[in-house]
Amino acid sequence: MRLPKPKRTKDKALLKELRLGYCELCGRSADDIGVHHIITRNSGGPDARCNCLALCIACHNTAHAGNVTKEQLWAIVARREGVTPEEAESEARELTRRAHSG
Repeated sequence: MRLPKPKRTKDKALLKELRLGYCELCGRSADDIGVHHIITRNSGGPDARCNCLALCIACHNTAHAGNVTKEQLWAIVARREGVTPEEAESEARELTRRAHSG
């Protein structure tokens, strides 16, 4: 059974805020910075600071190819937000759960 796709608010202000001008994985300054969702949008991952980070196109492709662990990504978000990786992941998963439960 497939879960219904949650209603999403695409928080453009948050996404703009997270385009930091540098890659949070490799540190390179670049014009091609995009926002990566650790819990993917297709899986109902929230547009929330706990679930998103700024990646250059090379690192974004590397992450999507599975060559960067989710643990590495949660650690980056946790450092930025001043929480533990477990807290960042837990918050993102709770927001995802709420979106699916209606």
